[in-house]
Amino acid sequence: MSTVQIMVKACLGGLALGLAGCGVLPSSGSATAAVWTPALAQGACRDMAGEQARLQAVQSALARQGLALRVLDCPQLTQAAGGRQASAQVIAVTVMVVDGERAAAVLRGPLADGEAVDMGSAVPVPAATPKLAQAVSAHPTALEPPADALSPDVVHNRAWLRAAMAAQGFKPVAGCWWAFLPR
Repeated sequence: MSTVQIMVKACLGGLALGLAGCGVLPSSGSATAAVWTPALAQGACRDMAGEQARLQAVQSALARQGLALRVLDCPQLTQAAGGRQASAQVIAVTVMVVDGERAAAVLRGPLADGEAVDMGSAVPVPAATPKLAQAVSAHPTALEPPADALSPDVVHNRAWLRAAMAAQGFKPVAGCWWAFLPR
């Protein structure tokens, strides 16, 4: 390896360590509430502020596993139910890795600190784009890959998230791994 390559690797390694120190996720259990609390005070989520205690319980459980719950939005989803359209406000979440070593005890796949857990597809943020909000409302499952296209790791991670949220009374929305209804 040339001197230049060694210097580049050293600089990139130092940059990576420096950026890791600037992560947005706090490491202490009590501070991790800041990851999701501001979302509940904004826009559509104001109506879901009453769910804060149950979300805090989910967050506490996840913090012990080296993870953090991030509430992204609270969109209205419309789905066909029994031959008619039903609309409900949901809580859109994702899970962030705080400590990959602890997270590996409960989740599968790549678990890099500061990154989102692999759930097989990105979480749509309906409030960000009107067209996306219409797509989510009309056909939320259109944003999801077919179930047979999901890896076993993704299937496991989604089941784990459903169980973690259900333990605090949140009901998963079919076809939207990221959407949960308060019960």
